[in-house]
Amino acid sequence: MNWESSFYELTAIASRQLGLVTAAQAERAGVPAEALGRFSEAGLLLELDTAVFQLSGSLADPIAAYPYAAWLAIAPERYAWERPSAAHEDAVLSHHSAARLLRLGAPSQAGMVFTSAEQLAAPPGATVRTAPLAPHEVTRELGVAVTTAHRTIVDLVRSGTGHDEIGGVLWAALRRDLVDIRALHADLAPLAGRYGFPADGAAFADHFLADAAPVAPPPALSPRNVRGLAELRCPARVSEVEGLLRELAAGRAAGTGAAVLTEDPEFTRGIAAEITGRSDTRG
Repeated sequence: MNWESSFYELTAIASRQLGLVTAAQAERAGVPAEALGRFSEAGLLLELDTAVFQLSGSLADPIAAYPYAAWLAIAPERYAWERPSAAHEDAVLSHHSAARLLRLGAPSQAGMVFTSAEQLAAPPGATVRTAPLAPHEVTRELGVAVTTAHRTIVDLVRSGTGHDEIGGVLWAALRRDLVDIRALHADLAPLAGRYGFPADGAAFADHFLADAAPVAPPPALSPRNVRGLAELRCPARVSEVEGLLRELAAGRAAGTGAAVLTEDPEFTRGIAAEITGRSDTRG
């Protein structure tokens, strides 16, 4: 047996798959099972998932290598480049597995979870949920197709994850500006009754963030989420500040640039929300 030739074939495949190769792919390339066993014994291959191996010299981050191995195991005979080119049309890492890959915390559920638009067989230790995914709901992290933070949080709610764990994931996403709190609230509010949390903005924010977030967002929080939390937590105060801004603008002389505060309601509301959010979002 030509060991060098066999290892070269494995390397050629793995170089396009984060340093990983499946036994079925190796067989397609003419590499016998005996060679895989010999390379494993020599420490050249490490089995990360059922019949999915990582070359020992691979630089893939372990946090990405294991979910990628599970993804390969869903269709082990197909090379990565033969699977759908649009990530949302293939299996996508989701739910608590996505939260971990995105470094938003580690919800307590075990096993890898993927979401696919079509029904797929799941490899051992993994679950493939069938649900549609829009292109904007999928991103890539360390080479792995994964649901966005927004979609991940919605999926965690729908799967019955503990609200304290969801709050931790939500706060981590807010601090990194991976979600827009107002858009997330708009998508989750219709689910409130079914999954046992309040739909009202202030109660919603307190329910999920009371234990995870400080009373006032730190300066590092993005302006959109400072405004968003203010709008959710104390809309009456935002309206009060908005009214004061309009009164001040009305008292300014024409042509001073204050007209935008009276002519653009959305702009004025945003300024009022940011002023409120930078001071105190509890009200």
